[in-house]
Amino acid sequence: SGDLPTHERTPVASPAHLPDDALQIWLTAVGADTPGRVAKHRLVDEVRRLIGATVLLDVNDLDEESLDDLDELVDAVGEIADRLTGMPALPGSQAAAGGDDARLFERSGITGHSNPLAVPMRLKIEGDRVTGWAEYSAQYEGPPGCLHGGFVAAAFDDLLGAAQMLCGQAGFTGTLTIKMRKPTPLFRRIDYAAGVLRVEGRKIFVTGTSMFEDELLAEAEGIFVAPQLPFGALKTMRAALGGAPEMA
Repeated sequence: SGDLPTHERTPVASPAHLPDDALQIWLTAVGADTPGRVAKHRLVDEVRRLIGATVLLDVNDLDEESLDDLDELVDAVGEIADRLTGMPALPGSQAAAGGDDARLFERSGITGHSNPLAVPMRLKIEGDRVTGWAEYSAQYEGPPGCLHGGFVAAAFDDLLGAAQMLCGQAGFTGTLTIKMRKPTPLFRRIDYAAGVLRVEGRKIFVTGTSMFEDELLAEAEGIFVAPQLPFGALKTMRAALGGAPEMA
């Protein structure tokens, strides 16, 4: 219908389709610092700040003046959204756009610099493991003062998915098992580490942990399954990786 918002009218590929090369999904460096991308990252930071402030907005017992102010804010945000939807848009999704926009660290809802839903989690390679950290704010709350379990799992999916590439190939998430040892606190630095356990054919076994200071919060094991590639394609993919991929 012509009455639907633009984001609801955007055609989405259906059914879901995974690319033949999983490496396309797990490209982990951020995009090049072009003026446009730097500006988009700044915009995303402000939208992320807006989301956090909206979550914590107290609408109990607002007086008439405050209600008027809130109505004005709604109109102002709506005008900004209208201006944004009037600007050039990527075709369908960031992943579908390819190039720098398709990189995990640009589009992911956990690690994406261009995604205002992302924390974002910061990851890097240290020897034979991937390490990282994140600080979760109010919009990620589950139990009072604690990270929602769904975000605990999502963080490990990105963490282990990035770590699998240390073995020189990449697959899609097959299984992800999370053991939540203690609640993950909000507004505190949470440290992550992950590495490859072993590779069996197309299956890549990865493990990881999350810590708050010296306390183990959660641990995860994942199996990533590389797609069945034509003969010689795996060798080409490993050569393209050039060893451990750069992360930022």
